[in-house]
Amino acid sequence: MIKFINSLEILILVILCYFCFNLCSACSEQNEEIVPINAVVYFIDSESGEDYNDGKSESSAWKSLKNIGDTKLNPGDEIRFKRGSNFSGVVTINDSGTYEQPIILSDYGNVDLHSPAFTNTIFNPENNQYGNCIRLKGSFVIVENLYCLHTVAELPENAGGFLTMWELGAIYIDKSAENCIVRNNEIYDCGVGIKSYGPYARIENNYIHDCNRVLKKWDWGPLAIWLGADNQEVCYNRIINYRVVNPSITWGPDSYGGGADGGAIEIDDARYPKSNISIHHNFSRDCQGFIEVTWTDVKQNPPYTDFEIHHNVSDDYQQFIALWVGANCKIENNTIIRRKKNVNDWGVINITQGNSNNYIRNNLIVVENDIVVYPEGGRDYVFPKSIISNNLYYALKGKLNMGLADPGANAIFVDPMLLDYIDGDSADDFKLTSASPAINAGLDLGYSKDFSDIDIPQNIRPDVGAFEFTQDSK
Repeated sequence: MIKFINSLEILILVILCYFCFNLCSACSEQNEEIVPINAVVYFIDSESGEDYNDGKSESSAWKSLKNIGDTKLNPGDEIRFKRGSNFSGVVTINDSGTYEQPIILSDYGNVDLHSPAFTNTIFNPENNQYGNCIRLKGSFVIVENLYCLHTVAELPENAGGFLTMWELGAIYIDKSAENCIVRNNEIYDCGVGIKSYGPYARIENNYIHDCNRVLKKWDWGPLAIWLGADNQEVCYNRIINYRVVNPSITWGPDSYGGGADGGAIEIDDARYPKSNISIHHNFSRDCQGFIEVTWTDVKQNPPYTDFEIHHNVSDDYQQFIALWVGANCKIENNTIIRRKKNVNDWGVINITQGNSNNYIRNNLIVVENDIVVYPEGGRDYVFPKSIISNNLYYALKGKLNMGLADPGANAIFVDPMLLDYIDGDSADDFKLTSASPAINAGLDLGYSKDFSDIDIPQNIRPDVGAFEFTQDSK
């Protein structure tokens, strides 16, 4: 039998639904008021703090790092280390912030004192110790204004293979840590400065300098910034003197080993394909190469694509870029000075992958000592689909040896007339003067800021190299 609902019953149902809806809304609003947690700032002072304090004010700061691991961090929380403090060991952050409320590791105190200093010389994989000072496992974490020094380089003979070596890094971003930022830190004499596996990491405005030690057991040189994943951005860093000359470095044939290694930036770990890596506005000097992109370690021939390498200034040894594997990569508007040569040299732009469709445009390249510009491959093998255009090539001393590639369209072969090339040891020394033929000689590639954050273009067309000429350059 079908039962019909009369109008009174309908009215009662409507009223009940109304009250239920409002009751649920009230509960929801009440819950939303309970959820947010006030951000907490924790203070750590190695000189005057005490670990039995609550750490929640400068006057009740902790003394050491040990309480950090027992503390649940919430979005917006901060850990502040007092300037002038010194710490040994590793800070591991397992918790995550959010885009709006990142977890922050930073400094506080007297700016005349040195930044909070961290070191770690313990490498024992059996106990998950890899010589890290800061190890990030959570997402949306910012590490800034810290000082790392004298971390692990000389590993024991039983250190293990690639997988354990890849755990090195004074500041280490793990695979689980997304959208982390490492900025404004100083790193001195660390075998590996910053290592990142974290998706969407940004490594920005760090000063990484002076490590000349061999990484045992693989006889590698020191690495300032080491990338093992895609979606990385490395920008505005200053990297000085990361290299080692040592007869124990014999990892390849005579032409590719034999005594020197290291570098400013390395990209490897062939287990993972890599794309969307942006390396821009960095200055590198006296390193054993600016960038090396390797193609074989535990695996071979990984797909590495879509790297953007632009507006960098390099005054290094060995090579500006060794791109063993890489397609559709843009190498553009860099100022490359290759006048330094030691027992290992790979030319200027060393690309070996065949038919790889890369872009080499608007670069300013000055060489000395007969250093080869394109030492590998050859036009028919490596470069048939690559676009090489609007580069300036000049040999200040010795002969200009282009190597195995054509110079490309609209090439310029003349002194670029730089500000202070002879005595140059800062990026600004390689700015253009008013007489430079690089002015207005570049293609418009869509970049908006030069190395010095000057608008592009300043004149009719963009300039060649990392700098736009301005009257202030004189």
